[in-house]
Amino acid sequence: MAKDPVEKFISENVHYSKNKDDLLDVHIGNPLRRITELLEEIKRQKAFSFTLKGSLGIAGVILTLSILGILGAGNLLCAKGVQKQIGVVKVLNIKEKEPPAIPLFSDVIDLFFARPKHNSVVLVKSDDTVITLPYSRSVSLNQYASLPVIATGDYDSCGQTLTIKDPTAIEIYTSR
Repeated sequence: MAKDPVEKFISENVHYSKNKDDLLDVHIGNPLRRITELLEEIKRQKAFSFTLKGSLGIAGVILTLSILGILGAGNLLCAKGVQKQIGVVKVLNIKEKEPPAIPLFSDVIDLFFARPKHNSVVLVKSDDTVITLPYSRSVSLNQYASLPVIATGDYDSCGQTLTIKDPTAIEIYTSR
């Protein structure tokens, strides 16, 4: 049975023996010659595979989850995509800034040019959950105030926002 190059390298270069006096006695042969032989063998095979096995303790799992949370991977579990929502459009008195055209430089641009503010618009569903409808230049949501509508757009369940990009993606809903 042919050994994989890493197993062959380790078995030829590492020897250990256990005596009554020693806990572990490790002897390593000439690694430089063996490494060059291993590299030559890898070149000849043109394929190299290895497996890595390990385990994470509870602290490792907590550390991994916290790093992923800091880096924003927590949003991976959020439902996103085009969805339809039914509810009543409410125009609030609170003002929100128009979304920036260039998100990365919005703070710098705001120093020189103030973005216009618009009334915040939400969609109140029948179970009293609220979905924010961000301002869009292409869609006027004020005409649907206090009306039941079916709205179609990009839904982000983490932010509870439904972004409507097309004026035909919202229409008045008449129930039976």
